[in-house]
Amino acid sequence: MSRSIISIAASLALLASAPVESQPRPPLAVDRAIIRVSAGGNELRALRDAPVAFSSLEQIVAGISLATVPHAAPVTIVRASPPQEIDYLLCVTSTGTLVVGERFHNLGADGPGRLFVRGEIARSYPSLSVPDGWLWLVDVPLSREVRVTLQLRAPARWPLEAVAVTTDLAQ
Repeated sequence: MSRSIISIAASLALLASAPVESQPRPPLAVDRAIIRVSAGGNELRALRDAPVAFSSLEQIVAGISLATVPHAAPVTIVRASPPQEIDYLLCVTSTGTLVVGERFHNLGADGPGRLFVRGEIARSYPSLSVPDGWLWLVDVPLSREVRVTLQLRAPARWPLEAVAVTTDLAQ
């Protein structure tokens, strides 16, 4: 009897000492090429090997204002309400500053039709100091409750063709 009480008490002590998450993590789909995170009916898709389409401010400003861009969007958010798709395009300047441009598309209610609405520079990030190259932490709002931090890494050489993308949610 006392052994069972001791084992129950030990089990309860282990449960009590386990870390408790204050907020459940959004589901993360495992895919070798794409990071997918869903929350609140919205979905974030990020290419793990994300293209850097632009190497100057002039290029990204011209590129995000076009209705079509010949490059794949490295990060896309699909919003449920209002039905909208936001493509994030990347530029890394010669000084290692990451510039993020946004391209907004309204989605048709009857299908996947996309209508370009506008493009703009969202924000810029200086590289964090790391010994093996450049590192940027990009905070992306997925829903009202969930923000995803993307970690972008690249060797410190310019111009860049791509960055490696991971997230704090990836296992």
